[in-house]
Amino acid sequence: MSSSSSSSSSSSKGGHSNKNKKQAIIPPKKSLQVPKQPNGFAVAFDINQTDDIIQFFETYGFVVIKDVLTPAECQATLDDLFSILGEAGLQKDDISTWSKWPVDSIERFGSPHKPPIFLPQFLRNRQNPNVYRVFSLLLHEEDLISNHDRGCLFRPTKAGTLPDGQILKQDMPQWETSDNLHIDMNPFSWMGHGAENRAALSKLRYDRLSNFIFENNQPSHADGIQLQAVLNLADNREEDGGYQCVPGFHKEFEEYMKTRNPNSNASYNFSHKEEPYSRKARIPMEKGSMVIWDQRMPHGSMGNASSHFRAAQFIKLFPRRCLCPDAPAKIPPIPLTSEQARARSRAHVL
Repeated sequence: MSSSSSSSSSSSKGGHSNKNKKQAIIPPKKSLQVPKQPNGFAVAFDINQTDDIIQFFETYGFVVIKDVLTPAECQATLDDLFSILGEAGLQKDDISTWSKWPVDSIERFGSPHKPPIFLPQFLRNRQNPNVYRVFSLLLHEEDLISNHDRGCLFRPTKAGTLPDGQILKQDMPQWETSDNLHIDMNPFSWMGHGAENRAALSKLRYDRLSNFIFENNQPSHADGIQLQAVLNLADNREEDGGYQCVPGFHKEFEEYMKTRNPNSNASYNFSHKEEPYSRKARIPMEKGSMVIWDQRMPHGSMGNASSHFRAAQFIKLFPRRCLCPDAPAKIPPIPLTSEQARARSRAHVL
C-alpha cells in the first residue's frame, strides 16, 4: 500500500512544464471534525449499515468498520508479526528484548519487515469475506484482486503497565515512530491520463517482493476510485499512536495538488508546514476494526505516547481490470504478460 511513507526519487519529470513554478500559498481551511464514540474511539459502523457507511465515506473520505476481524484472527495476525520480530530476538512476553529490531525493516515507521508479508494469517486476512465486502461496497465492483503489503508494530514509549501485565520501567523515547502524512501515489501522474502508470506496471516482473509495494503506488484517475485500508489488531487509543488523515481532503485533492510543484516521486510526503497538516485528525479504533480510505487522502501515523503497543496490517483490494488484460476494461488494458501473471499469482493464493 503502503500505509507507511515510501522512499522515492526526487527528480522531476520533463513532461511537466510548470515544474519550477513557485509554490502557491494556500489559505487555511476549516477542519472537518470527526465524530467520536463515548469511549473515545472514532465512530464505527456495523458491516450491514451500508447506507451509513457510504454516506460517511463520501463526506469524510474514510470510514471505520467494526468487527471486521474476530479476536482470534487479530491474535493470529499478531502472532505472525511477532514471529518476524522473534527472528531478531524480540520476544513478545519479555519487554526487555523489545529494543531488538529486524535489520530488513522500516523502524521509524514501526514496520518490522520492509518487503510485504506473506505469512498465513496475513494471507487469510487479504481473502477475508468482510474485507472483500467493504471494498466491494465502496468500489461498486465485485471482481477484485488483493495487494500484498506490510504490517506495523508501534512499541510503547511511556513507562507503565502493558495490557498483558508486563511493566515498562522507564520511558523509551527512542522507540517512538515518526509523525507523517503522505499519499501513496504520485498525485501528478494520477491527474494525467494513466499512460505513465500503466507503462510502469507493465515493467513489473514480480521477481522481487518490492514489486508489490511499487504496484500499490500506481493508480490513476482513469482506473476509477482506489481504496486503502488498515486492519487494527489491538485497541488503539488516541495516545497509542497510529492512523491519522485529513478528513474531507478527497474533495479538494486536485485543487490543492495543482498548486504544488510536479515531480516524479512514487509518493507525496506532506511537509509539516503545508496547510493540510494543520487539519490532520487521529482516528483511534477498537480491536478488529478496519479503517478504509480514498487513496487521494493524506494519511499516515502519529507516534506512540503511551504504555500500550499499536499493531496493524495494511491492505488494499482493487478491480482486476486495473491489472489483468483479460478482464473487462474501462481503460486500455495493462500488457501484463503470462510470466508476470504467473509470478504474481504464486503469492496470491494461500
